[in-house]
Amino acid sequence: MSSFSGAVVLPDIKKTFLFKNRDLSGDAHKDELFYDVDCFGIRGINIVTGEHGGLAIGVNRHGLAVANTHVRNTDDPSYHMLTEQILMFAKDAEDGLAMTRDHLEKDKLYQWGNLVLADSDSTLVIELAGNDYAIEWSERKVLRTSHHIMLDTEEVLRNEDSERYDASVKRVERGYELVREISNPQQVFELLKDHGEQQGRASLCKHAVEGNRTHTIMSYVIELDYDTDAGKPKVVFHSATGTPCTAEYRAIPLIFPADEEIIKKAKEMYFK
Repeated sequence: MSSFSGAVVLPDIKKTFLFKNRDLSGDAHKDELFYDVDCFGIRGINIVTGEHGGLAIGVNRHGLAVANTHVRNTDDPSYHMLTEQILMFAKDAEDGLAMTRDHLEKDKLYQWGNLVLADSDSTLVIELAGNDYAIEWSERKVLRTSHHIMLDTEEVLRNEDSERYDASVKRVERGYELVREISNPQQVFELLKDHGEQQGRASLCKHAVEGNRTHTIMSYVIELDYDTDAGKPKVVFHSATGTPCTAEYRAIPLIFPADEEIIKKAKEMYFK
């Protein structure tokens, strides 16, 4: 299992984009949506147990968006559970970071992963590995794949699967090469469709190859428009089924607070 996640703040148009290419090894996956009064997201999958729970990507009424990527299997609870807690209770990226620190300082452990948080004016990454964590702050752009950049975990990950590690490094390097040039919304979607030198396990739009069947099965973009009210942004959830290089994105407006009719309509649009 792997994924590619990141966030971009475009201050000139007062928009933030959080995105994720979700990579799995099969084609039988079907998303489970979570939508309540103040929060929307896609259910995560615990790679160790196979159970659905927590959130893999989501956004709340305050305009905080969070996505994650898998790094290493452990017997600890999935980082999807932490992602859901942040979206349910945090108001912005700084608040989400404080909540995460509080969890970790209370000796709560999670599977190794990366959390990408974004709000109206900042992006950050929280790298998780057992008792260790590291933070990357940025006013504009952050990315993560299936390894850590700041934590010293390379030796462990290489010893377990050096090919997977190398592919992850190539993906994040290509991602940063492209994300530095993003100046408009269309370039966000083009980033998720990118194959670089060739399509395969190291391309941002990941394709199955001989010996490795993992490929991008869903692509998501959360678009936050703060032009009207920074405290209550307009939110659109874009999703594409299959590899984004060939799939079309469908757009679903999200409204907070959400009532039963709003939730029903969003689910009908998503599963149409």
